[in-house]
Amino acid sequence: RYISADMDPVVVAVIAALILVNALYVAAEFSAVSVRRSRLQQLSEEGDGLAGRLLPIIMDGARLDRYIAACQIGITISSLVLGAYGQAQLANDFVPLFERFGKLQTATAQSAAAIVILVLLTTLQMVLGELVPKSIALRFPTPTGRWTVVPLIWSMRAMRWLIAVLNGSGVLLLRLIGMPASGHRHI
Repeated sequence: RYISADMDPVVVAVIAALILVNALYVAAEFSAVSVRRSRLQQLSEEGDGLAGRLLPIIMDGARLDRYIAACQIGITISSLVLGAYGQAQLANDFVPLFERFGKLQTATAQSAAAIVILVLLTTLQMVLGELVPKSIALRFPTPTGRWTVVPLIWSMRAMRWLIAVLNGSGVLLLRLIGMPASGHRHI
């Protein structure tokens, strides 16, 4: 059995969706810290509802801190799920290839397949889920911030307790080492 060119479309769709979720959170994070307040204010005054939803978050350090925390948690969760799912769904497809062409024992072939899948998915995730959305968000912070604000508000609500626990832990650690934890300020 060799790697089939006919990958399961569900697996491909789930992997693509996880990379897109990661891209959403990365784009939201970079746009939130690079968008101009004055531009959001202007759009909000002109009746732009999305700008009006993002502006109070950008203007309030505590809300911006929670917004960025939601982004970071979303990035971490989507990355971990992508790795676990990709390993579970794809690694076994590579084992016969390593056994036959690499002349590896099954256990070694399984390890090699796991590493190859990890490297491939990490590369895809870094390029499509991190670097491309970061560049888009930095180049077009206002539209990106507007497009991502609604899913991020939903994420903040859904992850409220997780954000509180993780941010609280971070604040506690900062205080223990003598650093103030005043939240994020808009750059």
